[in-house]
Amino acid sequence: MQQIKVIIGASYGDEGKGLAADFFCAQAARKHNTGSGRLLLPGTARAAADVINVLTNGGPQRGHTVELEDGRRHVFKHFGAASFRGAAIYFDRQFMINPMEFIREADELCAMNTFPEAYVNPYCRFTTPWDMLINQMLQEKRGNRSSCGFGIWETVLRYQRGWGIPFAAFAAMNREDRTAWLRRVRDGYFTARIREITQAENSGMIRCAETIENAGFKGILKGEDTQNAAPCHENTGMEGKTSPTSGDWMTKKSAAAEECKASGLAAGLQDFFFTEELLFHFEEDCESMRLLCPMRDEGFLRHFRTVLFENAQGLLLDGNAAGAEAFTTPSTTGIGRVFRTVEKVFKGADVEVCYVTRSYLTRHGDGNLENEIPDRQLGALLPGICGDQTNVDNCFQGKLRYGMMDTTLLTQRILADFSKCGRAAANRFRPSVMITHLNEHARIDTDSLADQFGRLYFSDGRTAGDVTAFRSEAAVRDAAIIA
Repeated sequence: MQQIKVIIGASYGDEGKGLAADFFCAQAARKHNTGSGRLLLPGTARAAADVINVLTNGGPQRGHTVELEDGRRHVFKHFGAASFRGAAIYFDRQFMINPMEFIREADELCAMNTFPEAYVNPYCRFTTPWDMLINQMLQEKRGNRSSCGFGIWETVLRYQRGWGIPFAAFAAMNREDRTAWLRRVRDGYFTARIREITQAENSGMIRCAETIENAGFKGILKGEDTQNAAPCHENTGMEGKTSPTSGDWMTKKSAAAEECKASGLAAGLQDFFFTEELLFHFEEDCESMRLLCPMRDEGFLRHFRTVLFENAQGLLLDGNAAGAEAFTTPSTTGIGRVFRTVEKVFKGADVEVCYVTRSYLTRHGDGNLENEIPDRQLGALLPGICGDQTNVDNCFQGKLRYGMMDTTLLTQRILADFSKCGRAAANRFRPSVMITHLNEHARIDTDSLADQFGRLYFSDGRTAGDVTAFRSEAAVRDAAIIA
């Protein structure tokens, strides 16, 4: 029987989904009695490909942290959190790929002697550097902290307006045609988008030149990582790469750049936004990703004994949910789209939908936070909180905020999401809950969660070895009946 795990954040994200993916991959390897759950140590070959890690929604604005017993640590963005265990990676059609971020993270993983096989759905949308730049400019202009700066909303908007094509169609072009297509989108759509923003605000793109230096518009391309947020520093990230263009590219601007100048766009931003070097470097990264990631449709997933669907963000950030508030993400963060994929592709699989939660609440960025704890009370209410190495204070999301967990509300939103599985006809779905950060705060009503869901996982540390499984008597009986 094929085993499927679906990992879903139960609240506002940052719950421990990376830990869950690493744990379930190791668990699958033990069950299959294969090597794919072993850690890939420096100098070792890739382990057997019996597990595939599917990235399901959003894009590389995710930041799923994995720490290993041997001391290695990485925040996975464009790669699955089971990569250290040797799982293959699959970018589902709802995942927005970003070739620049893919190559950046690939370089990081290669330096750690890890590089999993990666496959991409032909219908994936892809983010450009101009989506990211406009995203960051808007954040700077609005003054709020509701985005990671990776251009996710701008990518969705561009495709909705008819200025996007599937990655497979783009990759099938020859390189000259790709460059010409990117230039048309840059000088056509993005010029109009900047004009639209300028007219809407009636004040031009404010502080653009200052923002380039201070908010990291250049650094976003290849620079250092600040975990969940886009980089906020001055490094252009282009050092060591030669441009396909000749020496005077910096003085050449398209007619579109002149139009933007008339709209009030700062000269410093024009010089960067419309450089041919930026365009050529992006096309190079697209070509590299095309070569490294074969195209496969969802049926390819049937070749693997265990499939790990790794969702991003959390149930309370679902921008597609009914009544979704502001400061959400433009993707389905719950089971909905994954359920449809599983029912379409698999038959007779055992599907465990694991909702991951901390023992307390966190939220990074603006927006509502249930039972938020004022800073002055944090030490008294959550005295065991350790510094968060992943969710650091940054210029796009600000500082991590904390709240007290209400297990009744937690149970309600999990059950509401899992109820979509009641329509299952081809596979058997069952829920579970993983509770992380119990070493920092253990006062959560686990008894009521066990009564409701039957299968729980407890984590009181940072590695997969710190996770223990619990099944109620009813869950044990249920498992015996299935077996």
